[in-house]
Amino acid sequence: MQFLILALPFIMTVFILIFEGIFRPSRFVFSRTLGVVWPVVTLVVEIVLIWQPDANSPDGAFQFTSLSRIFLSFLFALTGVALVVSYITGFLLSGRFSPATLAICGTLVAALYISNIFLVTLFFVLAGFFSIVAIVDVDTENEERFVRVIKASVRYLIAIVLFGLALFIALIFLERLRLDPQLSGFIQVVVALSVVGFSLRLAIFPFNLWLPDIIEEAPGMAAFLVVGLINVAAIVFLAGFWQQNPTLVYENYTIAQPVMIMGLAGAVLAGFMALGQNGIGKMLAYTVSGDFALILFGLASPHRTGLNGALFESVSLALLQLLIFTCLSVVSYCCNGISINNLTGLGRRMPVATIGLMVGCLGMVGMPFLSGFAGKYLLLQSAAQEGLVWALAGGLALGLFLIAYLRYFHRVFMGNDVPGLKTLPEPPAAVLLILLLVVLVFVLGLWPAPVLGWLDEALKTVV
Repeated sequence: MQFLILALPFIMTVFILIFEGIFRPSRFVFSRTLGVVWPVVTLVVEIVLIWQPDANSPDGAFQFTSLSRIFLSFLFALTGVALVVSYITGFLLSGRFSPATLAICGTLVAALYISNIFLVTLFFVLAGFFSIVAIVDVDTENEERFVRVIKASVRYLIAIVLFGLALFIALIFLERLRLDPQLSGFIQVVVALSVVGFSLRLAIFPFNLWLPDIIEEAPGMAAFLVVGLINVAAIVFLAGFWQQNPTLVYENYTIAQPVMIMGLAGAVLAGFMALGQNGIGKMLAYTVSGDFALILFGLASPHRTGLNGALFESVSLALLQLLIFTCLSVVSYCCNGISINNLTGLGRRMPVATIGLMVGCLGMVGMPFLSGFAGKYLLLQSAAQEGLVWALAGGLALGLFLIAYLRYFHRVFMGNDVPGLKTLPEPPAAVLLILLLVVLVFVLGLWPAPVLGWLDEALKTVV
């Protein structure tokens, strides 16, 4: 069972590569169709395998926690939707996106399944490497854009390597600390390295230099793989890592407090940076960076509300990012690849994508009745337990996010129509998916209690 769980995504990755090497997706419609059907079926089977009673090995070498099962199932379901969106918007023509996506999912399963935390570091780094394949999968006829994507990928690659190095060294110090608990000074080193490493991975300000160009230049679904899939899985690992080693943060307030300050400060600074951007992609990147900073605050919080809020916010973030990048992919498809930064008045041409993007953006700032509200509320409640200034800082960050969203949304979607612009109609299948995601955002916003209950119960089994 353990071998099948680990090997299935990689076996299907190799199979799809061989198949698409024989039948190019750019030439054969059935190849493009199977390029989305096979990965989606594989992800469904993987979800079933994850929940099998005998998935965990008796010796503890392979172990799914309740938390990892919930998140992997949810993330793989969203990834299946991302594959369908890629098929609808023509992003599977090169034949690289499907195998890269399955390879990423396989490495994430290994990272949250194998108990050897040194191997976990390796698999998270590998997931980043595989995502670069999807990031650089752009139209090579546009040489300027291709060069920009390559530069962004190099920055991302450097961040991935530094993340892996920082986490690996932190784990070495942690093992030394376990052998000799008297070396209490190592605690600060382990926490500092893990925070810096995950700040690089999650692109938390000021370690977010790679993220704006990735979201601005990479295809929308590739950006989802980085932000919504890998980063959220990394949050699950970090939450479990700190839960299993409570002396690092949860039982050491003098160390947890600087981490919380870093999270809130990163969110506020990311909000100010978002206001100064000249492109909607870069603006989204800084607000996403700020959201991850708030999640870091919640993960380090000594209050249960903060941890629950951080995990629920991670669920919401993955969903909202899929919705936002789906809408942006549809806009790009309908505009024949023209940069959205050069367009205005798109709301009248693409009403469903506009509504979806509006719901996604408002959900990111925690508007009531949307999925982002419960997580943001719990995070602010946790901040208020630290003091009024902490809560005001969190509220300021969300206010800055809202201003940045409204500014760009109004210009691009509600401004004057571009004369002479030729656009394609919104694909009916994409319209249906956007509306389903919007409904799910409202359902999680109006009825968050079941998800919060599952997450709270799952946390009790982590330690």
